Amino acid sequence: MKRKTRDITVREQQFVYVINQKYHQGRSYVTLNISPKELKNNICSFLFDTWDDPIAGSPLFVGISLNELGSGHLDTINLQHPRLVRQFIMYALDHGWTGAQRITFPDGLEVIQRLGYDVSLLKK
Repeated sequence: MKRKTRDITVREQQFVYVINQKYHQGRSYVTLNISPKELKNNICSFLFDTWDDPIAGSPLFVGISLNELGSGHLDTINLQHPRLVRQFIMYALDHGWTGAQRITFPDGLEVIQRLGYDVSLLKK
């Protein structure tokens, strides 16, 4: 199956991204790979390790409601939505990725938490 590369513009820069997933023993391993459109070898990767529902699939693919820290409002987190991918790109740019080098954020759940969400539901 061919992976779908998607385009997104953030801070007037064009990026492409692809989401990969694999399952192993009740765990869902998801990788979000982002790169500048013109420099596709300079990848920024976010790695996610969550539980997996045998029927519904990965919570980050089907969407899961998480509490926003501080306000307590529920927000649906789904890596298929560009709004969330845009937040990850801005996070990477604000934390050392220039688009001219490779970088990996090995704990994507920690990044979601730093974006202001309670990730305890994803760690079961």
